[in-house]
Amino acid sequence: MKLARFHTPPDGSGASFGVVDGDEVVDLGHRMASFEAMLTDLHNATPRPDDPRWPVSTVTWQPPIGTHAKVVCVGYNYPSHAVESEEAQPEWPTLFTRFPDSFVGAGRPVVRPYDTDSLDWEGEVAFVVGHPARRVTADRADRHIAGFTCMAENSVRDWQLHTRQATAGKNWYASGSCGPWLVTPDELGDGPLRVTTRLNDTVVQDDSTDRLAFSFGELLAYISAFTPLRPGDVIATGTPQGIGHRQDPPRYLRPGDELEVEVSGVGVLRNPVTDEARSLNHAEVHR
Repeated sequence: MKLARFHTPPDGSGASFGVVDGDEVVDLGHRMASFEAMLTDLHNATPRPDDPRWPVSTVTWQPPIGTHAKVVCVGYNYPSHAVESEEAQPEWPTLFTRFPDSFVGAGRPVVRPYDTDSLDWEGEVAFVVGHPARRVTADRADRHIAGFTCMAENSVRDWQLHTRQATAGKNWYASGSCGPWLVTPDELGDGPLRVTTRLNDTVVQDDSTDRLAFSFGELLAYISAFTPLRPGDVIATGTPQGIGHRQDPPRYLRPGDELEVEVSGVGVLRNPVTDEARSLNHAEVHR
């Protein structure tokens, strides 16, 4: 099952959620209380004949995360990325947080701040919590995961490197993206997921989640030990080797670029890159 949040046509003013069914989106907003409620009650998310449907080509995707989600990201979780970053492999997960409004949905422009040229790509697989989780053990983590999605967990490198704390470089408005949808675990099976990032159709990152230092279950267990996780919360599991900051010379995202993150079995997250307007209207960017 593919679960999504979106704005409906004709003018994109109606926010809703539902299930992607082939080339249509089944709108469940008329009979389920919220996207988060859908995550916890997938049985009732099965499409019905009277559910409204929209062609996929007519909706505007929103990030498939909770309205007030905790977004917890993991650094250096692929050993190859730790090596390219000249960092020792951490003994414990390296964590930082992102604000939900730092993400746009699939197809929307990723925004480079007008006063920096160091916006860098970071393709990842992320998973979204479907049932409340607190002190979950790694072997029971799958019971709390609603689905997996693609994420461009991008970084404004000069701000990230101001200090040892990454928050400032990770939370620029609309600098990352997530989506287009979640795919439930039953559709993906138990095998590893392949994460591939393309810049203008050229592969820049390519790795598999069987090489993660900390598995999905280990991450959920560690994070849920210190903070309660609720439906709609997100864990971004780390980016592979191949970031632009470590190219020679460094290559960062520029207006006119197109960034793609593909996760096997999930889909492709595709976003153009644009420059922030000095008179930025945040409501327009995030629609």
